[in-house]
Amino acid sequence: MSLMGFTRGRARAATAVGVLCALLASGACTGGGGGDDGKDERRSAVKPAKLKKAWQVSARARVATPDDEGDVWVSDGILALRTDGSVTGYDTRSGKKRWTMEMPEGTKGICGFSAKPSPSGLGGLFFTAEKPAGKKAKEKQEKSDCSYAGAVDLADGKVKWTQHVGTMKGTYGKNDISIGDEAVTVTLDCYGVKQFRAEDGKPLGTRVESDKACAHNVDHNGRHLAVRTAPAGDAKEVVPGWMPAADGAPAHFMLYEGGDKKPLWRTKAARVGDELHRIVSDDPLVLDITREGHRLIQTYDGDGKPVRTIGKRLKRFSGGDGEAQVGPFTHGDTLVMGYGRDPALYAYDLDTGKVRWKKRRGGEQILGVWKDKLLAARQMKGPKGVPEVWLLTYGMQDGKQRTIGRVTEAGVQPQLFAAWDDERIFLSGTGAGRTGERVVAYPLPASGGDTRRYDGEPMPDGSELTPAQKRAWRKGDLRPDAVANACEAVSPAAQKSMRVYRKGMPPPADCAWEEKNTPRHAERELSVTVTAHRPGGDEEFRAGSSSDGARKPTPALAVAEQAFREAGTGKIENEDDSEKVLADAHRLEGLGDEAKSTAFGSAADSVSTADILARYRNVTVRVKARTEALSSYLWADVPPQHRVEAAARQAAADVLEQLGAEVPAAGDDPARAAGGKITKAKSLCTRLRSEAAGLVPGAEAQDTAPKGGSDGRVAGCEWEADADLSPSLIVRVKAMPDSPLTGEDALEQAEGEITAAKGGELKGFGDEARLYRRDFRHKDEMTRTHTVVARKDNLVVRVEYQRWHHPDKARMDADAERVARRVLDAY
Repeated sequence: MSLMGFTRGRARAATAVGVLCALLASGACTGGGGGDDGKDERRSAVKPAKLKKAWQVSARARVATPDDEGDVWVSDGILALRTDGSVTGYDTRSGKKRWTMEMPEGTKGICGFSAKPSPSGLGGLFFTAEKPAGKKAKEKQEKSDCSYAGAVDLADGKVKWTQHVGTMKGTYGKNDISIGDEAVTVTLDCYGVKQFRAEDGKPLGTRVESDKACAHNVDHNGRHLAVRTAPAGDAKEVVPGWMPAADGAPAHFMLYEGGDKKPLWRTKAARVGDELHRIVSDDPLVLDITREGHRLIQTYDGDGKPVRTIGKRLKRFSGGDGEAQVGPFTHGDTLVMGYGRDPALYAYDLDTGKVRWKKRRGGEQILGVWKDKLLAARQMKGPKGVPEVWLLTYGMQDGKQRTIGRVTEAGVQPQLFAAWDDERIFLSGTGAGRTGERVVAYPLPASGGDTRRYDGEPMPDGSELTPAQKRAWRKGDLRPDAVANACEAVSPAAQKSMRVYRKGMPPPADCAWEEKNTPRHAERELSVTVTAHRPGGDEEFRAGSSSDGARKPTPALAVAEQAFREAGTGKIENEDDSEKVLADAHRLEGLGDEAKSTAFGSAADSVSTADILARYRNVTVRVKARTEALSSYLWADVPPQHRVEAAARQAAADVLEQLGAEVPAAGDDPARAAGGKITKAKSLCTRLRSEAAGLVPGAEAQDTAPKGGSDGRVAGCEWEADADLSPSLIVRVKAMPDSPLTGEDALEQAEGEITAAKGGELKGFGDEARLYRRDFRHKDEMTRTHTVVARKDNLVVRVEYQRWHHPDKARMDADAERVARRVLDAY
């Protein structure tokens, strides 16, 4: 395939990058205001007003984290805190202590809080049971110490009831107990679920039975209980997914409301590839859910059908750039979320799925929803460089920023704001020069702050550029904000070549397109990482580490050139081991200012890789393409090596074009192979019918030619009977094309396949061939596998014949050779 030719149009892409740079640059200032008059003034002021304490008490409030909403409740004028093994209630207006909860009989402590109280002012608690007397009794109870649930009335601090709930699942966080006006819902061992009436603790029944495989997913929030059930149908299953779906009980998604015994809806789910993560919103119903291996935020109708996907695809498992690092937060018909690699904050319309507004994040921490706004805090430099925190709000509907004021308490940090109500926000921390811990209340203005612009310098967090670095930007440099979403330019053509394309599905947040469950164990992944190198790089002039003007930072272009040269050599700090493949990469023409690549493919295409590193100006683009089929019958479900290489090259070209580079025109089918005397591999199942009938009696043929297309270059067939100890025959033919990445032509590619094959030389087969024998004995049983790999011009034939209890090696050799010769005779 020739990738040289006419240059794609540049005007649209260059204009888009330029406009984005201008927009982001204009939004990078520390906008906002202070005071509480709500007036939209535009005059410049030095600092927002300092917030005055409403009250302060000596107490400890455990603040929320992404995995735990803390041990704090606010309800109808009461701030309830977990203190010294109990719960204490304070008046939110005055800070006066109203009550301290007495522990119920038979309990000795608290081991879990519900995330929030019920609308009527009840809090859900897990209690630790008192240790019974006697050695045997203690041993019996050791595994279920946190075994009681109950409800406390926040108006007076009295425990209304407790109930023994049984064996818990080992953690007692916000997802394990919730309370609404109708029911208290608790998660048990292996994700069983029980409910109790909120008012008096009457058992309402078991909604989900604990499962021996622990394969259920459960989330509940007081109003709704969402479940994905996947009960094990076989006692041998100990890890979800180890058992084929056909052998297990059907899996379902279900949604319950309140304390109802029957679900609102029940829909089918896949045992492998479908998961429930959390309830994001009740009205409208929004779920964080994985479908066919793709994690999505989706709205649902009253029948349990997904209506709309909101935002980008998320990483199935937490970690890295693929997760939602901000939110999701909802209010009414708006959802706000931010992603790891993207500096913007997005607000989505839940009715249409469209972006309502987008703002650059400026280092502030989003605390949560307050009225119809997002409440945020940012650490700033105060007098003499002492940190202080500015409180901000963003309108959920319009994104409009307002500034509430400054909090200047010693040691204040954004993450120490523990809770808030409509009128106050509560800070947890230890005061300078004071003993013990304290909770401080500050007033929140009804207006949400004003829109005056204030001057301020953020506290350095390691990501900010020094003044010297900012001055070192040069004309033509691309800034990080401007390239944040460039990786999303990967075209459907590249995705289809890798068989990772999903029509209508949003791009992944980490730009890693992958399929791991369609089918299972036939994995495909295409990922792109775009890095805009800054002046000085990561080594020089770390924020706040050097005095301004001490020396000039290395230009961003030189930093990028060095990163390109040293990739894979081990010279780059904290470089991932997977980058070592670039150390011996080939020079690649036609992509950016410079590029290099490497590729690897196993003889049967069970594993294929392609790696590209390209540089354009001060930006590097890293592309990885990977496939793996764990069994021969899955070879049809992964693309062949040349398609993997073409996908990687096309993805790199797409992103470089988005950045403004000139790249060759791709043509109608950028993945179509070229080169070689033989350009088509003939089908095998029909041609080898008689040979297979004799060698693998009773086995049905399975065509293993790539389903997603291979330009006719690859054919395959497999015969294997269902009975134990049955023989098998696997045949694969590839008409090797020129490599899109390594520079090898079709003949060199084919010769490389023979060189890499194991075994001794076999004469009389095409241009060259090898024969490899492998024996395996298990107890009294022995299997032999004989493999012939032969080449004719650029055509490579691979025959693998396996049998148990075969009479001798010579007969096995002759059988495998006969099949290989039959294939070669067709060319």
